[in-house]
Amino acid sequence: MERPISYIPMDRRQALYRGEKLPDPAQGAALFADISGFTPLTERLVHDLGPQRGAEEVTKHLNRVYDGLVDELQRYGGSVISFSGDAITCWLDGDNGFRATSCALAMQAVMQQAQTIQTPSSEITLAMKTAVVTGTARRFLIGNPSVQLIEVLAGKTLDRLAEAEHEAQKGEVILDEATIDNLGPRVKIKAWRRGAVTGAQLGVVDNLENMSIPAYWPPIPPDALDESITRRWLLPPVYKRLVEGGGEFLAELRPAVALFVRFSGIDYDDDEEAETKLDTFVQNVQEILSRYDSNLLQLTIGDKGSSLYAAFGAPFAHEDDTIRAVNVALELQELAGRLPYISPLQIGICQGRLRTGAYGGTTRRTYGALGDAVNTAARLMQAAAPGQILVAEATIKQTGEKFAREELTPIMVKGKADPVAVYAISRRQAQSTIRLQEPQYALPMVGRAAEQELIQEKMAEVKAGKGQVITISGEAGIGKSRLVAQIIRLAGEQDFLGFGGECQSYGTNTSYLVWQRIWQDFFGLTSEMLPEAQIAHIAEELQRINPALLPRLPLLGSVLRLTIPDNELTQSFDAQLRKVSLESLLVECLRARAEETAVFIVLEDCHWLDPLSFELLEAIVRSIADRPILIVLAVRSPEMSRVQSASFRQMPNFSEIKLNEFTPEEAEHLMSLKMEQLTRAKIKIPRLLRDKITERAAGNPFYIEELLNYLQSQSAIAGQTLQDLDLPTSLHSLILSRIDQLTESQRNTIKVASVIGRLFRAAMLWGAYPPLGRPQQVKSDLEALEQLDLTPQDTPEPELTYLFKNVVTQEVAYESLPFATRAMLHDLIGQYIEKNYAQSLSQYVGLLAYHYGRSDNETKKREYLLKAGEAAQAEYANEAAIEYFQRVLPLLPEPERAAVMRKLGSVLELVGQWDEASELYVQGLQLAQKHNNQQEEAWCEAAQAELLRKRGRFEEATKHLEAARLTFEKLEDESGVAQAYHSAGTLAAQQGQYEKARELYEQSLALRRELDQPAPISALLSNLAIIARFQGDLAESRRLNEEALAIRRQVGDRRTIANSLNNLGNAVRNLGDLAKAREYLEEALQLQREVGDRWAIANSLNNLGNVVRDQSDFETARQFYVESLTINHEFGDGRAIAYVLEDMAALAATQNEASRALQLVGAAQTLRKEIGTPLSAVEQSQLDGRLTAVLNHEAANSYLEQGQQRSLAEAIEFALSE
Repeated sequence: MERPISYIPMDRRQALYRGEKLPDPAQGAALFADISGFTPLTERLVHDLGPQRGAEEVTKHLNRVYDGLVDELQRYGGSVISFSGDAITCWLDGDNGFRATSCALAMQAVMQQAQTIQTPSSEITLAMKTAVVTGTARRFLIGNPSVQLIEVLAGKTLDRLAEAEHEAQKGEVILDEATIDNLGPRVKIKAWRRGAVTGAQLGVVDNLENMSIPAYWPPIPPDALDESITRRWLLPPVYKRLVEGGGEFLAELRPAVALFVRFSGIDYDDDEEAETKLDTFVQNVQEILSRYDSNLLQLTIGDKGSSLYAAFGAPFAHEDDTIRAVNVALELQELAGRLPYISPLQIGICQGRLRTGAYGGTTRRTYGALGDAVNTAARLMQAAAPGQILVAEATIKQTGEKFAREELTPIMVKGKADPVAVYAISRRQAQSTIRLQEPQYALPMVGRAAEQELIQEKMAEVKAGKGQVITISGEAGIGKSRLVAQIIRLAGEQDFLGFGGECQSYGTNTSYLVWQRIWQDFFGLTSEMLPEAQIAHIAEELQRINPALLPRLPLLGSVLRLTIPDNELTQSFDAQLRKVSLESLLVECLRARAEETAVFIVLEDCHWLDPLSFELLEAIVRSIADRPILIVLAVRSPEMSRVQSASFRQMPNFSEIKLNEFTPEEAEHLMSLKMEQLTRAKIKIPRLLRDKITERAAGNPFYIEELLNYLQSQSAIAGQTLQDLDLPTSLHSLILSRIDQLTESQRNTIKVASVIGRLFRAAMLWGAYPPLGRPQQVKSDLEALEQLDLTPQDTPEPELTYLFKNVVTQEVAYESLPFATRAMLHDLIGQYIEKNYAQSLSQYVGLLAYHYGRSDNETKKREYLLKAGEAAQAEYANEAAIEYFQRVLPLLPEPERAAVMRKLGSVLELVGQWDEASELYVQGLQLAQKHNNQQEEAWCEAAQAELLRKRGRFEEATKHLEAARLTFEKLEDESGVAQAYHSAGTLAAQQGQYEKARELYEQSLALRRELDQPAPISALLSNLAIIARFQGDLAESRRLNEEALAIRRQVGDRRTIANSLNNLGNAVRNLGDLAKAREYLEEALQLQREVGDRWAIANSLNNLGNVVRDQSDFETARQFYVESLTINHEFGDGRAIAYVLEDMAALAATQNEASRALQLVGAAQTLRKEIGTPLSAVEQSQLDGRLTAVLNHEAANSYLEQGQQRSLAEAIEFALSE
């Protein structure tokens, strides 16, 4: 924790400890050090890392530099009197300039070591100029002790210091003439200059002989100074947060307003009343600022007049900080008019996003606000005429019509490429008045009548057995969750069985996150159940739904966040099959439940939907058209989410509700209800208040409610007049002001909660971040937050869980934290999860990647990003895998990157990004060669060869495969050699070189047999069977397929057994053995149903239908075709649908149904034309042969034309009809 004593200058600390007073006037040396380069560094880091993290990184560098400089200063017996952004004013008491000059040179040496900063995209160089003068200075301690004491160094010596500093250049130490005289021959001057104001002679130091030995300050015991003393140098809110352990939260990024004031009129050297006058002025300024809950952050005494800087919104924000700042500026001008010794003030005001908080060295710090708006406000102050207030255009627009203003000609200011638009403020505008009073009860639904009517219509259709999908979209706070709540109520009234889930901002790559709670509730799982009991309960449910589903139970682990060991069936599934089979299993369970009762599923915040959740959603939506299932999706902006590209948007049972702003009438109704809640009585809202709120909220219902909550919290409802009534300028500032009104512990609790997520468990708060207090304290804070309607309870004890009522509140709380604090909290939360969920950590890999990925814990970040990428790859969550691998690659040591590049390349290859995959294989190969990793080198060659084969670049693929094989042979890696032969065989087969392919497959097979690897052996036998069929040896093809089948039966892999049975069925069919073909294909179909691969099921059904048709079992054939067509229609597989339509046409032709046969063929022709997949010449010849009996029908052309004119939906309906 930061020590409050570090906010007090070192010489003052020593004097306080010894019970002495500092001399005034004081004799000694003043040193000014000004660091340059932080502006371009800020711009570069903001460009590279974004405004928030960029600002944080700048502060880290600023603190690091200050640490070195302050350490040197204090080693030479100096003290930092004041900070001004990236400059410090220092005092070395009793020094004739020797120690100060020695110190300045030492500080320049430190600066040279720290001057180069590497950013993600470039290198930035910092520099510093220093000035040293000697003489007499006034040393004041002014300000209201109950607000803050302020150290002041003033007088002509400081004027000379400012003049000297203006003439110094980067890297120089410049001295005034008095100091040069004091040092005599010990100092060598390399250049002479003249001051621009007085013409004083100044010298640039070349070197200093016999540099002073540092005079260390004597140590002060840590607790030597009493709290009642140290707290006077800190602003009360800053001190409070420091001593209560809120140091991490002191530094924040927040919208704030900077106000700079230049004043003059006090003679600090010759006026005995100078300290009294300055103190009177400053205490009056503090009193004015306190009334507006603002703070004086900086006081500078200089040669061109003195200045003070105040910030509004730091450390606490208010929704009307801009208005407060302008009001203060007007009052300060009035104050100057009342104090005859103060000249008219020059004032500049600008609002922006500032990094507020502590900065400086470890042993000497200050509280301030840094950012572009601060610099702009200072430049506007310099540009203002005496008595003038200049405000930046964007800032004044936030004050509405409250102040009389004059638009001025845009002005050029230092640090800005373009002129700054400014306004001059002269006075307050006249305001009207109004009264209000207090509230409290839950509000009924307001507006959305048309939307509710549409929802009722869709519910009626669902009740009739026609499933529906509704998307509700709109901006944050527009009322999506409120409308969803209304749908839930309506669904309950109509006896729907409801389930709901909510996407999380941290879960965009956490597979099935939104579905976890839904399926836990679906299967009746509770947190009290032990994992073994949960698995047993799921088994009972599956047994009840359909016993055939029971073997696939282990697949549910990923969607239930439950570790379920694989069984004989599922252990052989690859990533793609696991995903497809899981989707099929869940679809069948849901459809079965919908046979018992109407089902309602709601998914909220779908703009954060992860890829696998989205694909499961699509699979479910495809299956609900004939079931009473209603799915409601709430999404902030469809254009920014996967929902926008969803295929189900084109389905006839899809509806979209776009929520717009409330009409004035709806807004008035909501305000009336809210006022009744607040006042516990029906009162008429004064028109002026209603109009002000309506205009400010722009029809956003959440904003309207929050505005009225704000007015209540400000006691505006109790009796303020409209002249005093100011409304927030944005929803962000409004919520931030509500958070700032909380107690310190409540504020810290809600901010830590925002890092966890919108839904958060109470135990994680005190477990991950103990400084929040004991569990009872945190629970008390959570109860208070619930009463304030910020985070209502979601789940009671023992799983005590809370929810941010609106995601905007979570976002504002999170964004108010600086990057460094967020990183620290994400790290602690990651550690908490690892410790408390160690037994099931694999279920939390994605969440750990999220938290550690946003921390500064590089080791854990690498570990979990890589694990999450591998887990996503294993789940066939390709989009998530790509993002994880891309994020982890730059963090890995170079020798470890090649393997991850190959993994990333394989995923990119799967999703069709072949150019990117190829480039990664090349880079991986180069890295493997560079680090002499021959094993990885060979696998990169093999991966590149496989990709080139797919692209038809056979000659290049051959070269890479040969290189891979030679390397594998050199390494005596027989498995790698076998894989190279296998791939080379496939390459040859694709080019029609069947004999060469057979030889290569045989070579690979021989090695696999030696290694006793059943899976590759059976795959090679299947490939050899295909080659034999291509070469016309059907008997050999059958033999090889039978051998492959026998091996696969031994292994027990149902999926590959089914593949072999399909291959064998087709092989024996070609040999004319229809009975055996049917036997094989029926067994294959049974296994495919057990596996749950619906695409494979549809394919097997089609093949089986053809065999049964050839056996003249027409009714059974039709049943197979109908089921195959239904599944393919769910998938939207146009090519497969066309094949089924053509096979059904052949069935109709066999039964002499010319009209039906030719219409189905015509529909298939239209579909093939639309999707661009015509039949090959051989396929067309075979189809024509099966249609011979009907092609010569007298109405054949008419029937074909009728079929060609059918839409896809009409064609499918026709095909499915009797």
